[in-house]
Amino acid sequence: MADRAPGPAGGLRPLRLRAMMTQEELAFKAGVGIRTIRDIESGKVRPQPRTQRLLIEALRLDEGDRPLLDASSIRTAAVPRELPHTLPGFAGRDAHLDAILTAASEAAVVAVHGMAGVGKTSLAVQAAHALSPRYTDGQLFVDLHGFTHAVGSRPGLASMLTSLLRRLGADERDLPEEIDELTARYRSAVADRRMLLVLDNAASAEQVEAMLPGTQGSLVLATSRRGLSTLAGAYSVPLEPPPMGEAVAMLSAGVDRITEDEAVAIAERCGRLPLAMGLAAARLRSRPLWRAEDLLARLDHEDRLLSELDMGHRGVAAALRASYLELDPDHQCMLRRLGLLPGDDLDAHTAGALCGVGEAQAAAILESLVDVHLVQSRSPGRYRLHDLVRLFAIQLAKLEEAESELDEAFLRMLGVYVHFAYQAAARVHPNKRRFTEGAAAHDAGLPGFADQAGALSWFHAERGNLEAAVTAAARMGRSEQAWHLAAAFNAFFVHDTDIGSHATVNRIALDIARRTGDGLKEAFTLGDAGRRLLAAGRHREAIGCLERSVALKRDLGEFGDAALTLANIGILHRRTGRFAESLAAHETALAEAEAAADTAAAALIRTNMVVPLLRLGRFAEAERRLAEAECRLDAGDDHYRTRIEVFRGVLIRERGAPAEAAAVHARCLAAYRGEDTTVDVAATLIELAEDLLRAGRVPDATAHLDRAVEYAVKLADPSLERSARNGLGRALTAAGRPETAIGQHERAAALAESHEDAYELARAHHGLAEAQRRRGDQAASLRHLILATRGYAYCGVPEAAVAEQLNLVPLG
Repeated sequence: MADRAPGPAGGLRPLRLRAMMTQEELAFKAGVGIRTIRDIESGKVRPQPRTQRLLIEALRLDEGDRPLLDASSIRTAAVPRELPHTLPGFAGRDAHLDAILTAASEAAVVAVHGMAGVGKTSLAVQAAHALSPRYTDGQLFVDLHGFTHAVGSRPGLASMLTSLLRRLGADERDLPEEIDELTARYRSAVADRRMLLVLDNAASAEQVEAMLPGTQGSLVLATSRRGLSTLAGAYSVPLEPPPMGEAVAMLSAGVDRITEDEAVAIAERCGRLPLAMGLAAARLRSRPLWRAEDLLARLDHEDRLLSELDMGHRGVAAALRASYLELDPDHQCMLRRLGLLPGDDLDAHTAGALCGVGEAQAAAILESLVDVHLVQSRSPGRYRLHDLVRLFAIQLAKLEEAESELDEAFLRMLGVYVHFAYQAAARVHPNKRRFTEGAAAHDAGLPGFADQAGALSWFHAERGNLEAAVTAAARMGRSEQAWHLAAAFNAFFVHDTDIGSHATVNRIALDIARRTGDGLKEAFTLGDAGRRLLAAGRHREAIGCLERSVALKRDLGEFGDAALTLANIGILHRRTGRFAESLAAHETALAEAEAAADTAAAALIRTNMVVPLLRLGRFAEAERRLAEAECRLDAGDDHYRTRIEVFRGVLIRERGAPAEAAAVHARCLAAYRGEDTTVDVAATLIELAEDLLRAGRVPDATAHLDRAVEYAVKLADPSLERSARNGLGRALTAAGRPETAIGQHERAAALAESHEDAYELARAHHGLAEAQRRRGDQAASLRHLILATRGYAYCGVPEAAVAEQLNLVPLG
């Protein structure tokens, strides 16, 4: 039994901790109850002589140590308070800080991981100070030296554990040498304490796991450049460069003489990396005569940006080098070669080409680099470098590799891009010989695409990289690769919303063709330029390019391609309302394609000539051309097969069955579902809306035309836009909203006038006439109807005859 104590004894706990025992272990060894140990330590009782003797034996104390169990002679062991000071002016990271503080109530381990310089330690220390009142038995900070600039090996687990035990009050002379015994002593020492352990800069999850307490009550806050996901039960806090708002706050906290706009510019130069921003702020603080623009001028040159952010072992390059040195040669090679990438990101095929390894090995290396936060992955299978890591990789490549090796790697990368670009172009345009032949000539033995949707998906993922690769290849004198990549890139013009990219790529291709004196390349490139200018409504420029392309192709014997380019001239005539001239151009093109035995080109021309036939009311001939085109399509050409169905739907509607036509067009939209926002999708929406309007489903028609206008604007296609706005105006008039309809028709009229489109201008006047009639303004209605009828007559379309038969207005 134990005697009641008048006050707290408190002398047992330091002795037990010094012996590295838990309360349970001491109770078992001494042969007393665990409750007795707890009561003695809490001060509720003082040990009886027998209990005291048993404790002395269990603790291996000398008889002279007996008074140490008396509270009056015990000195309380110092509680460790080892946290570093918080970062002055710490700003941002509120969400991450809140997440750590919340997680600390439930998790035993919180793991903060991210790239070098992203602010892991600063965040962990800030969180640790906020949490310290919860952990009354002390806070320990341990630098695990996982990634360090220092020469030599990092301290081993034994030395780390010995250091921790010493800081917890153990006599180093009494400590064992074996790792297992040291680990047991360490876990015993912290078992009954509420402690906060910050394990900074861990090399791996295994290094952290070896230093975890064995019991509940303490918290481990670990940081690492490597993901620590294998730590069981750990709460993960991935840390990325902060958003711009937080980055500005960080800079403003570090230096007080910059504006918000200047802070944004500095943050952008620093890639919003906290270490880089802190160093930039330090440069300004240390040079009071500098203005922000002086610093920005120094940070504006990529070649010396890392040097400007260098402060010895605390610089950005030094931090990245510490991560780089932990990699094996294959991973180091991959990081260096990624600096050659001209675009923003890449897949495993491209990365494999850079390093001369297969896709599977490249993917494994990339994922390992993601684990150590040297590479970022923002979507499955796509990889990129942070801007400062990219500059570091470029510097490494120049320092550690021969120029010839880098040139070979760049050429292999271009080969992969050209392979996939032509494979995708051939899948999207299986009836265009230049792309199918290009795919065969540049086959790198890599996979192709199973369908058009897959090819389009690849292009949209790579489009920015392809444009950058064309520019880089041309700059480096790789003209052949640059031209072929540009040629394949332009195959996706009708499936892309960014006309500017195609203009840039086309200019480079045309310059290469003319500089090298390659007439065939010039002919193809002029044809691509003409199509682009045609879509932009720049008709005079377009026809000049197209006519020159036709002449060159004929001179060079490329009669099939000449026929396709001539058909584009027919499209140009169609978009200006000259349908008879359009049909004539298509008929000439068809004859040339058939003479050249180019069945694929002939099928495409037959499909495109259906539009002027429909406008001219020649429905039977249009149906015949569609049937001829369909039977000559390649088996896998689903895209053009769907286009043919769209035209068939128009024929069904014009023959008086709008509901049946709507069902056809709805199926066509479903078939286009993998193409997102494209010219064909927008055009089909317009036709479906016309079906619905004629079937009396005005609200549905209005909704589809709203979408069509939105798509046309997004695609920057004025031809589609004026057609969609005219349709929307008619739907709004039918819905009893003539005032709103007038606005749509007026915008359509302005577009039609600026692009010399007589047919859509006539439709705009026709719509305005009906809207004004609904408003009761008969004079305005008649004026617009006269203009509409004259416009229809100029185009030679049936609408003019209908107006005359109704005696609405004379044609004179």
